[in-house]
Amino acid sequence: MKASTWGTWVAFAAILMMLGGVFSVIAGLAAAFDDDYFGRGTANGEIYLLGTTALGIFWIVIGVIKAWAGFALIQGREWARIVTVLICAIHATTNLLTVTAQPFLSLLFIAFNLIVIYAVTVRWEESKIGMGD
Repeated sequence: MKASTWGTWVAFAAILMMLGGVFSVIAGLAAAFDDDYFGRGTANGEIYLLGTTALGIFWIVIGVIKAWAGFALIQGREWARIVTVLICAIHATTNLLTVTAQPFLSLLFIAFNLIVIYAVTVRWEESKIGMGD
């Protein structure tokens, strides 16, 4: 593939990061302020020793960092690539905790995170050239 194609993959990943960050903040707000957000899939409002409020606040923080890193990633920042891989791995792992409560949303977030990790780890140098760096 040409360098511009890899640059397009990174731009796509950055847009997914920003969208995923916004969706994560919305889901986090719903979980933090609505104890019945996860509904019947949880026991006593706890998910693996975490309350839904704590998990919601965690998702809000992750979402803000994801959106910020996505914005920096589209600018070709090297640190954003590292933050992106770490945040997406953490976010995908935390979504595994809620697969039983909300399978579609959890699997969608996991898929987004894996696509983003793929886009920023495969041929980074070529993609920076394709983005005009």
